Amino acid sequence: MLKLTLRSPSSIPLELDGITPDRVAGLSPLEVARLPVQHGNRAEPLGEFFQITAGGTAIADLHFAGDTRNVKLIGARMSSGSVYVEGPAGMHAGAQMSGGSLTLDSGAAGWLGAEMRGGFIEVRGHAGDQVGAAYRGSRRGMTGGTIFIRGSAGDELGLLMRRGLIVVEGACGQFAGASMIAGTLALFGTVGERCGAGMKRGTIMTASAPQLPPSFRFACEYRPSFLPLYLAHFARLGVNLPTGFGVGTLRCFRGDLLTGGKGEVLVGG
Repeated sequence: MLKLTLRSPSSIPLELDGITPDRVAGLSPLEVARLPVQHGNRAEPLGEFFQITAGGTAIADLHFAGDTRNVKLIGARMSSGSVYVEGPAGMHAGAQMSGGSLTLDSGAAGWLGAEMRGGFIEVRGHAGDQVGAAYRGSRRGMTGGTIFIRGSAGDELGLLMRRGLIVVEGACGQFAGASMIAGTLALFGTVGERCGAGMKRGTIMTASAPQLPPSFRFACEYRPSFLPLYLAHFARLGVNLPTGFGVGTLRCFRGDLLTGGKGEVLVGG
């Protein structure tokens, strides 16, 4: 276990692409300090910005401390191990990760878990825009894994999502589930406008009536056979469900009819 404490915050972005548990496994703190990171337009050794210590109070394979709100790509492309971030995380945290766990104790900026392929991310605070989304020009967003946000999330949550699960306890912005190909969103706070716009397949579960595009139609009220499995999974994750959610039937809306109408939005509570 290594603890990386940021020496001082900087207005110039610091990118930690490649600083992952699997990359530093077996390296000494001195060897880790020599690994290159991107500071603005220059490559610099990691030790110039972080004090690196082994063991001690570290609670994960990589434990980041300090004001890391301008540190990008924490946990990006990780395939195994654990990362814990005490302070706010910068953009692209957990992007394209395929395994392991990433815990953000004070929130995250935009593009959290973008194009994630596997693993688990927990945010004990709020997250920015484009959580689990596809990068501009890409055809697929998140294709596996779980993202659990205990606070709110911004716009374009799960954009072009293909597989996986995103859970948001708080509110989320506009275009949640836009152009979804498959996968599941579970949204337990208020939901912004144009939820599910352009979705092809997949499931969006909400605790309150979302503002759907006019290309959605009410289909029926029913109790999905998979709902108890999700409720049990939410209980294991420690999700704080709204009172009454999952009790009785859910209202099912089908859409987006402009893209085939095979997606479903299930409204309960």
